[in-house]
Amino acid sequence: MYASPTKGQSSLNISEVYLSLDLKDASLTESFNRIKSETEFFFIYDQELVDGSLPVNLQVEHQSLENVLLSLAASHTLSFKQVDNRISVKVAKRNIEEKKVEVEVTIRGVVSDSNGEPIPGATVSVQGTSIGTATDIDGKYSLLVPDGATLVFSFIGFETQQIAIGDRSVLDVSLSEEVSSLDEFVVVGYGTQKKVNLTGSVDVISSDMLEDRHAANVSQLLVGTTPGLNFGFDANGYQPGAKASIDIRGIGSLNGGAPYILIDGFPGDMNSLNPEDIESISVLKDAAASAIYGARAPYGVVLITTKSGKKNSKIRVNYSGSMSLVTPAKLPGTLDSYTYSRVLNEAALNKGSSLKFSEETIDRVIAYQDGDYDFISSQFPDGFPAGDVTNWAAFPAAGGGWAGGNGDGHANNDFWDLATGPNMGQSHNFSVQGGSDKTSYYLSAGFTNQVSSFTWADDYNKRYNLTAKVKTALTDWWDLRFETRLMKNDRHFPTGARPESSDSYNALLHIIYNTAPKQSVYDSFGNSGQSGVKSFFEAGASNDETTENWQIIGTELRPLKGLKINADFAYQSTDFYGLHDGREFGEQNWLTGEQTSSWVASQVNEYHSSDYYWSSNIYSSYEWSFNDAHNFMVMAGGQYESGTYRSLSGQARNLIVPDIISLNTATGDPSINEGLSQWATEGYFGRLTYNYKEKYLLESNVRYDGTSRFLEGKRWGFFPSFSAGWVVSNEDFWTQSSGFINTLKIRGSWGQLGNQNVAAYQDLALIQLSKNLLNWLPGYNQTGQVGYTLTPSLVSPSLTWEKAATTNIGLDMEFLSNKLGVNFDWFERNTTDMIGPSETLPGVLGASVPRSNNSALRTRGWELSVKWKEVVNSDLSYFVGFNLYDAKAVVTKYNNPTGYLGSWLVGQEVGDIWGWSSNGLFQSQQEIDNHADQSFIYNLWNPGDVKYDDLNGDGVINNGQNTIDDHGDLMLLGNTSAHYQFGVNFGANYKGFDFSMLWKGTAKRDKGMNYNDYAYYGFRRANWSQPKWDHLDYYRDTPGTKYVGLYEGDANLNTDAFYPRPYEDNASNVKNQTYNSRYLGNFAYLRLQDVQLGYSINDTVISRFGLSKVRIYLSGSNLITLSHLPIGMDPTLPSGGYSSSTGKDYRADRIYSMGLNVTF
Repeated sequence: MYASPTKGQSSLNISEVYLSLDLKDASLTESFNRIKSETEFFFIYDQELVDGSLPVNLQVEHQSLENVLLSLAASHTLSFKQVDNRISVKVAKRNIEEKKVEVEVTIRGVVSDSNGEPIPGATVSVQGTSIGTATDIDGKYSLLVPDGATLVFSFIGFETQQIAIGDRSVLDVSLSEEVSSLDEFVVVGYGTQKKVNLTGSVDVISSDMLEDRHAANVSQLLVGTTPGLNFGFDANGYQPGAKASIDIRGIGSLNGGAPYILIDGFPGDMNSLNPEDIESISVLKDAAASAIYGARAPYGVVLITTKSGKKNSKIRVNYSGSMSLVTPAKLPGTLDSYTYSRVLNEAALNKGSSLKFSEETIDRVIAYQDGDYDFISSQFPDGFPAGDVTNWAAFPAAGGGWAGGNGDGHANNDFWDLATGPNMGQSHNFSVQGGSDKTSYYLSAGFTNQVSSFTWADDYNKRYNLTAKVKTALTDWWDLRFETRLMKNDRHFPTGARPESSDSYNALLHIIYNTAPKQSVYDSFGNSGQSGVKSFFEAGASNDETTENWQIIGTELRPLKGLKINADFAYQSTDFYGLHDGREFGEQNWLTGEQTSSWVASQVNEYHSSDYYWSSNIYSSYEWSFNDAHNFMVMAGGQYESGTYRSLSGQARNLIVPDIISLNTATGDPSINEGLSQWATEGYFGRLTYNYKEKYLLESNVRYDGTSRFLEGKRWGFFPSFSAGWVVSNEDFWTQSSGFINTLKIRGSWGQLGNQNVAAYQDLALIQLSKNLLNWLPGYNQTGQVGYTLTPSLVSPSLTWEKAATTNIGLDMEFLSNKLGVNFDWFERNTTDMIGPSETLPGVLGASVPRSNNSALRTRGWELSVKWKEVVNSDLSYFVGFNLYDAKAVVTKYNNPTGYLGSWLVGQEVGDIWGWSSNGLFQSQQEIDNHADQSFIYNLWNPGDVKYDDLNGDGVINNGQNTIDDHGDLMLLGNTSAHYQFGVNFGANYKGFDFSMLWKGTAKRDKGMNYNDYAYYGFRRANWSQPKWDHLDYYRDTPGTKYVGLYEGDANLNTDAFYPRPYEDNASNVKNQTYNSRYLGNFAYLRLQDVQLGYSINDTVISRFGLSKVRIYLSGSNLITLSHLPIGMDPTLPSGGYSSSTGKDYRADRIYSMGLNVTF
């Protein structure tokens, strides 16, 4: 006899169990026993059934047990019924058609919600039958079902799931909440609202869109998640801990303006939060949604709700951690030193100068690349100890110095490659949450260490977070909550010997970019060189420590049905301490052995500031309904807040001991600076909402705000908003369409808000005092005058609120059983009484002209969000999302009577670029002679220079009066604002695997590229011309040689080039590097922002160890960027870095992470 599977196998599917039998005159009992011995199935029968039965004669070869039983059923008139591994045997009824072999199995498992909490009372039934049961208090069930059955899991408020059991005996199911997106509750100002009842424009970003994504902070996590959010970075780019600036729906004021950020109801810095502590984020985009916050929120609100414990929930312990490999963005294509030398020599000859690098120097460059150190040694000056050389990249100069990259050096270095490389970052988070019938709690701790890809110096941002939230019911109508948050942030980075400069960080990128590959890192003996890039990375560091502490206490009383009374108080203290030092560095004179000093003295800068804020709110709301149709809510309250800021800083030069960094150890005269400011606001607010059967919606908000920032009599403002909505899909007549369009809501709003975010004390004529050091008296790096005063500014007696009125029309739709969601909004924001320049006053006034409320701006745009989500079956679900947004801001009023192009103009779109028109390069001297006069730009032109178009046909290229009415040959080239910004996200879950990715892009964005954009043109002035491989398509009309030109002979000719003829000097290059149509930078891009693949281990495995979730994942950030720019320029950083130069900013690193998420 042969049987398969063996006893070691445990399949309960009789169609998958195979065996071979050779039964001759065997009794039924013997037959059953043989099958049992080989398959682990045993038989249950009455003895009378087998007594006197016919003998069994059955020969089968590798047949299924099902077929064997069917043969026995046919030969002996039997029927079989399988229940798990038991098979009962009965006599089959004659003349009745019935199934000869019935199979039943016991299936068991646990039904839980998406948080892993068990669902008691859930229904588990067999599809198409009356067989069913309900889960117990622990969510467990056990049910005897026919083999191959499909189980239906259902519970009120959750999506029903249908799952075929297959060959499983254990089936755990997680049910998702069955809600239309319009049925969700959304956090709004001073409360929550059902999304279906919202009449304002609100987007919600849930925690599952943020968790386990690698980003420095919350602002970077928000990129691409919702339409209408614009992000920007300062001149340091994506440095560790970089905080993205945010605006909602475009620029709100020419004076700037940012959305109001609230964390659990109080203003704060979202970047100080641990992203793992966030439950949800609501973005309030229009005035109807944000009007309740009045003067603090003219340009939108971001409401962040942090996680809390739940009452009547068991304790949950969670750990999430990741390790990240940080690698630099794709490096610029640095030229080898031989190519670099020939290209720069060609630029020098184009100017009419002699060779920049002599033939002797280039011969040495070739020798070094060939490893011919004997030739290099033969060039050493007399007396140089050639026998001690350990570094052949350096070259000694006569007199004891060292040749540099811009002179006789011959090294071959790619400083981008040397200064950057892989580094490791990490993040760890731990939380505990749970609750009893009266008290809930949430405790968390987090640590994140984000590093850069610099390898020559420590460059990191470490953030520590502690959070505790407790809420308890003192009675069934009185709740008390307490929350405390502590954040400590340590930012450490090299100063590049410039501790006093805000450009100290990006200056390092400037140095890397502008250092020639011929520069050696060390001298011939392995010592650091004064001109070596590495020395700047070692010349001091900045240590910035920020500590933020929040204490929040709040209470809610519910004395009557529908009545709530809320009161809360928050206190925040933020302490900053910065210690920056710059160190001297030099080089050793090979002739004398002396150490030369650097070009800058050692220096220490200390900064200390404290920021104190407190706020209190009290408000009450009452909800009531009648006739089950008319639903009202009224809310009223007040807020008072106050802030105080103090700062003290000091600076001194010439440290006695470089390792002891202190003002006391510096011998230079210190300069001290102190700051102090205080502000306060007081506001009263109210809200009235009404809906009729959730069909017709009305809402009104009012805010009456006062601020200390304006003069008496100008401090108070009244700001109303009104909105309405119609939920068409709740109408009775919509029934026929509801199969395709499930929900349809139309909404509209108008509201006005004030902007009090202006500098304090503009109502006082303050004499500005300073004890700073005047570095330029008597000269740089010399002890100069300490302390001075400035003329007091004039006070504007009429300065008051800027006002922003917003109109919004929106449409919310869901189709195909709520699988497809579409949201569309059109908006217009008019900012009036915007602060601008006053009328021109005589130049002998002796003070700055006071500003007044005399300007206006209109921002108009739209946004679209589309999302498809579907649960295909119990194993597979997926979603696809797309969002698109565009806005245009136009100046509608501004005091510019002459129409000067260098200032704002009425009718001008913010970001407009004016420049010259150009369709090509001059190809001959004759073409230059016959063309319009370009001497307004420069007095000497050659073939290969830019040919500017004479648009007005007057024979002269100029800008006329540089006004809108007379702009000569200037034209509108493009616009620097980002247009058609979009995001695409996709995610899928299959069994235990999950996958997600997020793409972010901008379809249109321009930038005028001028002489400061080194990374675009490659050439500037002599020592700062560092062309890369992307810059070599430049004009060449002379055959090359071994020492001059990109190629030798006629191969060097390239008159049909993209870039103009390069020069060694600044002025000759600048004439071709103006704002013009030929060299208009295209900053459109597409970036793979985030991609992630995860796997969650099966619950049946991890439950044995007391775990409810174990997920491991791999993720990548910024892996792909597609753009039209040269390598080395980041399309998301158009403002540039050092001195606003593009390419001299810290670009987004490519980050690869591996993480673990465990829940007990």
